[in-house]
Amino acid sequence: MGLLGWIVYMFLGVLLFSLIIFFNHKYTMTKFERMIISILLMLVSAGMMKRFNIPYTEQIFFLFVFFFFIDLIYHSYFLERDFFDKTEKNVFYYCVLVCVGFFVNQEFINRVDQVFLSGEDLRIIIWFLLFIFLYFFIKNKNIFQESTSVSKHYISREIVLTQYAKLKDQYYDDLHCDKKEMSNLLLAIMIFENHRRGKLLRKYDYFSFRLSGGKKKLGIMQVESKQFITDQESIEIVYKKLDKLYQKDTKTKKKIKVEDVITKYGGEDATAIQTIFDIIRKF
Repeated sequence: MGLLGWIVYMFLGVLLFSLIIFFNHKYTMTKFERMIISILLMLVSAGMMKRFNIPYTEQIFFLFVFFFFIDLIYHSYFLERDFFDKTEKNVFYYCVLVCVGFFVNQEFINRVDQVFLSGEDLRIIIWFLLFIFLYFFIKNKNIFQESTSVSKHYISREIVLTQYAKLKDQYYDDLHCDKKEMSNLLLAIMIFENHRRGKLLRKYDYFSFRLSGGKKKLGIMQVESKQFITDQESIEIVYKKLDKLYQKDTKTKKKIKVEDVITKYGGEDATAIQTIFDIIRKF
């Protein structure tokens, strides 16, 4: 290695130790974090040496030996603390740092032509980070999860009327259009559920249902079912539920109002369904 090599390692030791002290004062690092930063700085230094053909990378872990002596001086003359205090475990820390540095030196520096990542390595890392991003994006946005509630003003009037015309034409035979109020109520629920859980996500529901076989909300009306049902079957199931709610009360003999039906059927979503129903009724 020669005298010049020792001078290079000593210079690097002073420079990198100064950086670590700076980071430690600014961010208060743990010993583990200091060790990771030290290894990272060693790798960057080795990468730069290999890039510029500086032949002092084979034993670059020796800079951690200089770390030991520099830290000893730093503790004694600047901090005025006992470097060998057993509670601080400084000697143990540097023994581990030198051993880890030796391993990294042998496996990740001496056995490769370039320490820095190649284009192929970067491509793999970028794809990995993209998948991690997509995972957390889907998880945080609840893309494949059912919404629990919808705001009163969640759907604009324009969207409601567009969906009204489209869905009424598509499911005309299933909407019991001879009963206008019932038909409008079915359409209001349909528009609400279709907007909250669109066709693409319902296909995902069907797929996951066939895999798991458990109870799940299915169909355009989002009916909870243990067996596979179509959009048309979901409309019929909701129609029967609404029809029961419309029946005359046995005590008062009065027909329940549509607002009461919506409240009983919709629960926490009743306000949104009522808003859509009012838009359709005034159209």
